[in-house]
Amino acid sequence: MDPTYELAAAIVARLKADSATAAFVGARVYDRPPDGTLQSPYISLGPSDALTDDADCVDGLEITMQIDCWSWGSGEAFSSAQVRKIAGAVRACLHEAEFSLTLNALASLRHRITRYQRESDGATNRAIVSITAFVEVH
Repeated sequence: MDPTYELAAAIVARLKADSATAAFVGARVYDRPPDGTLQSPYISLGPSDALTDDADCVDGLEITMQIDCWSWGSGEAFSSAQVRKIAGAVRACLHEAEFSLTLNALASLRHRITRYQRESDGATNRAIVSITAFVEVH
């Protein structure tokens, strides 16, 4: 199994199981959001990349994943307050998190940066959370 797929699936499952994240988005955590009308707020996976990072006798990958938090509507969703709170919950859930992958070994998972922006429609707020993992490939 490709380590990036395995990591993505584990991240989606962990975010769905996290009570702080679920308090904001419920089960609306997607690898790819479903077609059609989406309910605000939600979380989806964005682009990712994998860089070979081998060490002595270890085949490794440094995987960077983007996690997008989306919010629009009234109240805190109108400003960036809601999306910032969601991004904070995502960061707390994943930064230095310990969990195992099925086929590969996750050596570390770290938050790198979070960016906040308003989308071009003028109504949608987005937080872009970037995490980096080192995975020993088996």
